[in-house]
Amino acid sequence: MKNMKSVLVLAIIVLGFAASSFAQVTATASTTATIITPIAITKDVDMNFGHIAVSPTLGGTVVLPTAGARTLTGGVTLPVVTGTVTPASFTVTGEGNSTYSITLPSSAILLSCAAGTMTVENFVSTPSNTGALNSGTQEIKVGATLNVGAAQPAGTYTNASGLFVTVNYN
Repeated sequence: MKNMKSVLVLAIIVLGFAASSFAQVTATASTTATIITPIAITKDVDMNFGHIAVSPTLGGTVVLPTAGARTLTGGVTLPVVTGTVTPASFTVTGEGNSTYSITLPSSAILLSCAAGTMTVENFVSTPSNTGALNSGTQEIKVGATLNVGAAQPAGTYTNASGLFVTVNYN
């Protein structure tokens, strides 16, 4: 009887393990990762407001849009000899059919020469805020507003720290 009990307990234990092994199911998933082309930006053309004349008593502004046709306000005039007038131009490269964000300076940058300073602000770009790398490349043009003081001293004004444009994948 004791042997019979032992055999019965052993049979129940074996059947219990067999039943639990039928309750388990396994599935397999693949794991992948795709490395895309890094986004990059290179400067093609520097921003240049060209030649500007100013009133001795009234300052003004020169607006350089991304299309390059300057407009002015206040005591600023644009001479017949314009000099080089260009919005800044950059080329963005990266993964085709990707979009990216464009970040322009949020505060004014300082232009200076030995005789004085001026500020550049209100930066705009084409495209604005977001670009698309349909074929893996796109041009960005950047314009801005130059603030010219009354009797601004003559000279070639430059920005020592640069005009920073940042791009990031969306």
